[in-house]
Amino acid sequence: MKRITKEEKAAMVTRPLHRQSPVRIYLMQMQLDDIIFISEQEWTWKSATPAYLCRRVEEKTSRKFEVEKVLNSTLGWVITRTQ
Repeated sequence: MKRITKEEKAAMVTRPLHRQSPVRIYLMQMQLDDIIFISEQEWTWKSATPAYLCRRVEEKTSRKFEVEKVLNSTLGWVITRTQ
């Protein structure tokens, strides 16, 4: 353990300690027409895809997302906030 400065903390990537995944946190912060790419290596859920997570966020908020599967050499998903 060591003491750090405010500048060192600002340079670190952090997230709050709660049960939400980093992808869900980002979905909640997306602005209209923002687009993100999630690779299959980054997605750690075994039983669901990002489309499932987007549908759950849509049920709880007024946000709408379009999820597309990428089929070329970089496998993953593209998520666009549409509303």
